[in-house]
Amino acid sequence: MHYVPHDLLCAPRPMPADVNNILARDEATRIPQAQVRPNPTSTGSNGPALQAFLPAPFTYCIPREFLEVESIIPKMIHEKLVDLHGMPMHPLPFFNMPDTRLYAQFISNFCQHKDAVTRRYYSKVPRNPCFPDDLRRPRIYPIKLLNRLPNHLEKYKDAFPEPLPMVIIRNDEVICMNPSRWYNMYGVIMHVPPTEQPSNFENLENPEDTLWSMSLKRGVSASYKPHSGSQLSVVTSPVQFGNIIYSAEELTYANFAVNVFMEVPGLPGSELKEPAAAYKGAFILNVIDHPMHPTCWAGLSEDRKMDIYWRAPQLFGGLPTFLKCPDFPAVNLHFQNWDINLLGVLDDLKFGTVDDGIDVASARNGN
Repeated sequence: MHYVPHDLLCAPRPMPADVNNILARDEATRIPQAQVRPNPTSTGSNGPALQAFLPAPFTYCIPREFLEVESIIPKMIHEKLVDLHGMPMHPLPFFNMPDTRLYAQFISNFCQHKDAVTRRYYSKVPRNPCFPDDLRRPRIYPIKLLNRLPNHLEKYKDAFPEPLPMVIIRNDEVICMNPSRWYNMYGVIMHVPPTEQPSNFENLENPEDTLWSMSLKRGVSASYKPHSGSQLSVVTSPVQFGNIIYSAEELTYANFAVNVFMEVPGLPGSELKEPAAAYKGAFILNVIDHPMHPTCWAGLSEDRKMDIYWRAPQLFGGLPTFLKCPDFPAVNLHFQNWDINLLGVLDDLKFGTVDDGIDVASARNGN
């Protein structure tokens, strides 16, 4: 049963003694353990309430000032509180994403299946070390493999929180990227056509989302509220579910974040034998009012402009006249996390499943 503990305290997040564990390196021997929160509240189980205090692995490799700029979730919560109470609130200046592997200690107290699936999913880590090399050499996956991921994630849909969805940003979908940073996409603004299906999708059973269609489903507006049509909600208070206390920021992240892959350009001399995409991280998609600079439009070839016209003729008044830059949607990508649980599942798809049969007894005992 859900309830809100009103005496929730903030606690420091120290550097773990075993750095190999937190970075998911080859030498790691176990999943890091959640910490008992100060003045623990009973959950109806045999143990005290737990809360994830250790920060996510990427926080050790990315300067804090970059993370603070990308910290959009406190603004989302602030706007929701203003709407609820009709008065200005004081938002937290920064949200430090915790290590989601700590959710593997979840015990619901009512559903052994949920316990086992949650433990199984949040125990997943990549087969090879995570960080710091990933920031310079991104993980690249065949798009055919990524197209199998949504079906594969169905086996973990009962985990709490549910696995994040993904989107592959195709090269021909992006009209303008500002700033033009392919490797480091923190804070990048992309102008895209308002289309909800890639032009060359191959996965007929599960058609791909575009960046725009995913923004409609899980994005937030320029005022930091759920985008028009979204049924998702911003969480404003910590919630205890089972034996774990989740902060409002963690649950809001779970509701809105999206794992982003970027199609790798097909360059002359490339060693890639098939279409592939690089993992960029989990982002909040912020739909903003940011007109594209006319020089970006003027720099496109006539063939490219015609291709864009066929994707979104409504932006041109139905006529292929290219003198004026159309009003393309703009999506600001706010980096939040490096989803190592999803990367672990991708390694299962690529190399075969390992340790995916954790039994219910182990899940309930936290072993």
